[in-house]
Amino acid sequence: MDILNNREIAITLWLLVISFYILSSSKMAAIRDSFKGVLAALFVRQIMSILSLMVAYMVIVIYWLSELELWNFEQLKNTVFWFFSIGFMSLFKLEKIKKDKTFFKRLVLDNLKLLAILQFIVGVYNFSLWLEFLLVPVLALLGAMLTIAATDRKYQQVKIFLEHCLTLFGGLLIAYTFYMLMTKFGEFGKEKTVYDFTTPPLLTLFFLPFIFFMLVYSAYENAFIRLRFSIDCKLHRFLAKILAFILFNFRLSLLERWSLQVAKTKIKSFSDLIDTFKYIFKVRHSEKNLKEVPKAHGWCPYKAKDFLINEGLSTGFYDRYFEEEWFASSQPEEISDGIIPDNVAYYVEGSQDVAKLLKLKMNVNDSSRTAQACKKLEVLAATLSMSSLSLPLSNEMKSAITACNSYSEKFKDKTIALVIEHWPNHRSNGFSIKFLISSG
Repeated sequence: MDILNNREIAITLWLLVISFYILSSSKMAAIRDSFKGVLAALFVRQIMSILSLMVAYMVIVIYWLSELELWNFEQLKNTVFWFFSIGFMSLFKLEKIKKDKTFFKRLVLDNLKLLAILQFIVGVYNFSLWLEFLLVPVLALLGAMLTIAATDRKYQQVKIFLEHCLTLFGGLLIAYTFYMLMTKFGEFGKEKTVYDFTTPPLLTLFFLPFIFFMLVYSAYENAFIRLRFSIDCKLHRFLAKILAFILFNFRLSLLERWSLQVAKTKIKSFSDLIDTFKYIFKVRHSEKNLKEVPKAHGWCPYKAKDFLINEGLSTGFYDRYFEEEWFASSQPEEISDGIIPDNVAYYVEGSQDVAKLLKLKMNVNDSSRTAQACKKLEVLAATLSMSSLSLPLSNEMKSAITACNSYSEKFKDKTIALVIEHWPNHRSNGFSIKFLISSG
């Protein structure tokens, strides 16, 4: 217990108490069964292989750091905490990391931010064990209540109150820390503190190559799994894998795009396989060498798909999905609280070189949130109108959005429309709103 501070001892004691209750209480039988299921899922061969590889990699990193005198045995506790809080959990976020283009940069910078430094300094000094033992469940309860309060707007006042409580506690903790720095700086100004501060960022920095390797591995594994359903011939599958690695290597977005294209194409010959690679590079070339589209015809699709990117509606690839019809869409963006929140998505439809339809679709899952949803739609529609037509929303269109009434108007050769579709027999009287700008 000498290597744990009072806060960590308090957390450990509470975990032991909770674990004992779960293991001994008859009321916790369902939780015990669920926990066994989680452990069974964790200890499968694939996951254990990855964890073993991660452990072996980090052992090499730690050995190398110790040789450079950047790590010593006193950092074993911090290393174990880092392993389960950062390293281990990162492996379960690979799909999220893959979509976050700023992940690697942000992960490094987060360790250098003033807030991270302040959190470290605040964590150096602890209260007495009995006080830490009392604070742990109180803060955990406040955090849980704040999470629940944030799920529904009707708990807004409770949410504000809980935030004030946590802010007050944070202020007191900072004041206590500065008092201790002035009166007992010796506890802070020692060699171990330097190691405590530098070890986690160093482990994170040297862990990034492993994360990148796992991203590449998982991307190719997912792509090659799709090939089993798209390519019947084993020889063609083998050639597809070789060519994919040679042509795409670490360009994972092209790999993903190619695998999706292969899934939509029945590969019956080597020529069909080569055509899928040609298609990807042809589309990639089109994206990098944008063609001007006459305003009367529509919009450049590779520009149109980014019209609402600053509003958080970023589409995926603009790709062919049926003969000459091309399509791109964003993921539904949640715009409200609640168990089933409202959401909105952006779509671009047309041909390979010309986008002819821009569409915002908002699903209002509870009619009591209509005003909030319409206000958000008006903002998005105004942005889309300015981006695509250099035209602000008309007063008539604004009124139609506010009143949730279908409406249509013309601007030169473009049609701007609002379409309301009510869902029959929906328990919360839900409906969808479509804002459309079309050409021709």
